[in-house]
Amino acid sequence: MPYSNLKFTFELREPGTAYATFSVGDETADFELSNICNPLSDMLSALFGMMSTPSHLWGETNQSQVEWYNADESYCWSLTMIDNENINIRITHSCGFFGDDAVELINADCPFLEFLFVITAELDSFVKRIGMLNYSQQWQKSEFPITYFLFLKKHLIDNGRWAKTSREQCDILSDELLLLLA
Repeated sequence: MPYSNLKFTFELREPGTAYATFSVGDETADFELSNICNPLSDMLSALFGMMSTPSHLWGETNQSQVEWYNADESYCWSLTMIDNENINIRITHSCGFFGDDAVELINADCPFLEFLFVITAELDSFVKRIGMLNYSQQWQKSEFPITYFLFLKKHLIDNGRWAKTSREQCDILSDELLLLLA
């Protein structure tokens, strides 16, 4: 069951451009992105890295920075694990690439699995709707980050946050494709 205060959307627009939104409660950030960055891969890679190296468990900071760009603006996601169950999400917007004039758009704490769920659920719907080949043709740079996506989806399944399909397992590749379709 999703956390009702979180919402993420992602859609491709003209070739090489995308539009995304992220909301926590009454705070919303809108992103107009271009393919000078790789927003999906950067976000999924950061989330995977935070899960695979849980330095917060031994008292260290577990933080990732994700930068999203378009021709004139940049957005910085600062993701910090508070504990094993919660994450702080801070998003700033700057009219330049160096963040000198950064304005805070969102600064909120939420359950990590719920944040992971809203990102993964939107991208699951997105990739099933447009397909990986169409993504490549429309984004015109970089491929859909399927490996990170599957790791995150499997993590949600393992933690009871995603319903696993009831199809029988055949081999590794079939299992991965079934995971994609779950």
